[in-house]
Amino acid sequence: MTTIPMHPEPTTDPRTVRWVIPAGTLPLVGPITDAPADLGTMLRSGPVAAIEVETQAVLIRLAADHTWPTAGPRVRDALATALEHPHEWRPATALTEDDLLHAALQDVLNGPAGDYIRSHGGEATIVSARDRRAEVRLSGTCTHCPAADFTLHSRLETELRKRFPALLELHATEQPGRRRPGPTWLPLRRRGA
Repeated sequence: MTTIPMHPEPTTDPRTVRWVIPAGTLPLVGPITDAPADLGTMLRSGPVAAIEVETQAVLIRLAADHTWPTAGPRVRDALATALEHPHEWRPATALTEDDLLHAALQDVLNGPAGDYIRSHGGEATIVSARDRRAEVRLSGTCTHCPAADFTLHSRLETELRKRFPALLELHATEQPGRRRPGPTWLPLRRRGA
């Protein structure tokens, strides 16, 4: 079997570690009620208090009487084994394909692609995510921006397809707003004046 690459990241909660994994490794998101092999055993009766899956990570919180220096190696090994059996994980609630698409899109908007949009004064929010099609609303400086289509496809769609390969279409609408008539010119003072 192939070992799934993963690495730990600390969180604000010292009992919780975020294990980063490749997008699409697990076909579910959200809280987990059971996991394969030893990881499931630890969740039911051992050092693991909770497991939550994100599109690119697994968050594992230890029980109050356990610490990462002592339980960490066993949890890491159990997670590595459990990741090799993606269809044996059990979510707390039943998930639909639409749920997975929505979670993947939200993850993209919360990550570097969304940061890029926000760094330019824009905003992208989810309008819909269903039937393998997603729609976002672009607002702020993205409204009427000539590069918005490029950003949508080169940044958002590329990252979304990594997390949700079954995507058929990503579409954007603009928030209604006033279009600026042209560039804003700044007055310059004459030299020596």
